[in-house]
Amino acid sequence: MSKALTAIAATGLSSLLINLPANAADNSSEVSQFDAVTVNATRISQDAEDVNRTISVVDKENIEEIQPNSVAEAVAYQANVTVSGGAIPGNQKVNIRGLSGDKVLQVIDGARSNTNFSHRPSFFLDPELLKSVEVMKGPSSSLWGSGAIGGVVVQNTINAEDVIQEGNDFGGFIKQGYQDNGEVSTTTGTVATQINQFDVLVSGTYRDSDAMEQGNGLDLYGTKSENTSILAKAGWNIDQQQRLAVQYRYADLEGHPPTVGSAEDQQNTEDNLIDRTVKDKHAAIDYNNKGKSPWLNLDAKLYLNDTQNEETPTFGGTDQSDIETIGLNLINAFEFTTTQVLVGVDGYQDEVKTDRAVNPGSSNRPNPPSKADSDVWGAFTTITHDLNDAIQLEASLRYDSFETESDDLDSSSDESNVSTSAGVRWQATDWMRWTLRYDEAFRAPSSYELYIQGTHFNYGAPGWDNTFVANPDLKPEKAENIELSVDMAFNDLLGKDSLKVKATAFQNDVEDFIYLDVETEASFGPPPACNCVSGTSTHINAQDAEIWGYEIETAYKLGGLTASLSYGQTRGTHETESTAGKTEDHLTSMPADKWVADVNYAFWNHDNALRDTKVGVRVIDAEKQKRVEEGDEAYDGYTLTDFYASWEPSTQIEGLKVDLIVANAFDQNYRQAWSEVSEPGRSARVAAKYSF
Repeated sequence: MSKALTAIAATGLSSLLINLPANAADNSSEVSQFDAVTVNATRISQDAEDVNRTISVVDKENIEEIQPNSVAEAVAYQANVTVSGGAIPGNQKVNIRGLSGDKVLQVIDGARSNTNFSHRPSFFLDPELLKSVEVMKGPSSSLWGSGAIGGVVVQNTINAEDVIQEGNDFGGFIKQGYQDNGEVSTTTGTVATQINQFDVLVSGTYRDSDAMEQGNGLDLYGTKSENTSILAKAGWNIDQQQRLAVQYRYADLEGHPPTVGSAEDQQNTEDNLIDRTVKDKHAAIDYNNKGKSPWLNLDAKLYLNDTQNEETPTFGGTDQSDIETIGLNLINAFEFTTTQVLVGVDGYQDEVKTDRAVNPGSSNRPNPPSKADSDVWGAFTTITHDLNDAIQLEASLRYDSFETESDDLDSSSDESNVSTSAGVRWQATDWMRWTLRYDEAFRAPSSYELYIQGTHFNYGAPGWDNTFVANPDLKPEKAENIELSVDMAFNDLLGKDSLKVKATAFQNDVEDFIYLDVETEASFGPPPACNCVSGTSTHINAQDAEIWGYEIETAYKLGGLTASLSYGQTRGTHETESTAGKTEDHLTSMPADKWVADVNYAFWNHDNALRDTKVGVRVIDAEKQKRVEEGDEAYDGYTLTDFYASWEPSTQIEGLKVDLIVANAFDQNYRQAWSEVSEPGRSARVAAKYSF
């Protein structure tokens, strides 16, 4: 840990402990406890304390304090979780323990979102519509099927009950936010009602952003965008056991990003930007039956995702990348005596359609499949048994069948997979719990990876191209993860206080790891006169990839004081074999080691009735990432400091809440590992929310 971070964390904690106001002592009889947290990443709603997997949760209060520009930014403070893809919110992805993109599954309100598509955006939901975000770390295919090699990002949107005050049948809020860096303006409006057995919610946001500025003063022209989001929900409580609900979600994103979100020569030059419009639509029907029988607790979901991505390249024309997903989930949970059982069947069909404009100044362009279909079906079960008061056993089994075919090639990929997981939890003492897990996961290769052809990039002369070569024989990735965790909880250490500590060590071995192998000529000389190939790019399976690391998270609470500290470290290598023999290389997605410290204090109002003001400081310290290929430059470390505050004057103006944060307060110019472009500099963000 750097000296700077140690000094800041220690100074902040000491000053708060020493300068606790007198009225804090007046309320010392109040027991400090951490709020109960509910998670949905396990496919059923559970208290986080009852879950045997490693899940980080960012709740609504945290989201409002951070005021993120994207979903990815909302989870960037979690241990071993980083943002990849550059500074543009529309291009960002979530990296979990060194894996991102197709290797991390995205779920919104229980429905898969299969929108990863090369350099194009995949997170469309505006953070203002979120109730919480959960990050399930590590392979999770026994629950979610294909795609969860690195983990799962679960986004839970707001419901009518979240915005209607207790005792009322109507409510909502209006919110206005502003960020000075990029002149980002965000307007949100939400109304909801509950009448008898019916409830309805309608919410919408409009976000307008100009070019943000890096810490070095250069403009990030690609961050200019206009985004509109709409969320509508309606529910009918048929009786005490049954509920029927429908949901519609729409996002319209218009921006001018670079073709590659992390390329500096594209981000900092307006001439290298493209025009992009994304229209993302989602519709779902949910049926829940919590029957009178203990054997029935059914959740059924039918959903449709339709994402249309239209781009205008720098030379003109139109690129179209569309993906449509139809999915079905059927899940039932029940228990008898000391055994809990979860059984389910789910499936989805992806239809991908693409069309690429012809570049008159180049011989060719990338040609992903013009039409490809993927069909995936799976059945799974998880059994949890309490052996005694101290030991709990868990076992999961899942079978998946998947098939992908393209109209462009007379070829298809048709395979099946069995994923297992097992865990044991031991409550060693009333303050210590150990968990040992084994989890498998797999990821079927996407149609893009299987069938892409055409030109990857050009060296500056017609015909002097590096070309994609399709690989319809690409095998699915398979992961085996072993994880050991210890959870400790202490009370009354210095008074009416509480302390939580969690440490996790993991090793994730991925067989047939998929990566893009780019082969180039060692020396080109002058551009050749003929139309000839100069190197190829092919998605291939590495022999093996090994990822290992650990994370430590602590949280302390005393009255209005809350302090937390976390550390995450991930390492990764993969083996390849060529005519020269076997080689072991660093995986070029491993994040830098990262510390995060957060100290905040909530003050009582003048009547000592509630805490209406909170101030805090958050520090991220990323260490130098020097595990790069031979000859490449290391990525420098950096330290970022955020100051934040919230004010909720309920006794003066009931319903008002104001949040303020100065992110990257010291205007550091930095870039994350594996990105070519620096991140935004200092930004002051303020948001005023009025609930009624």
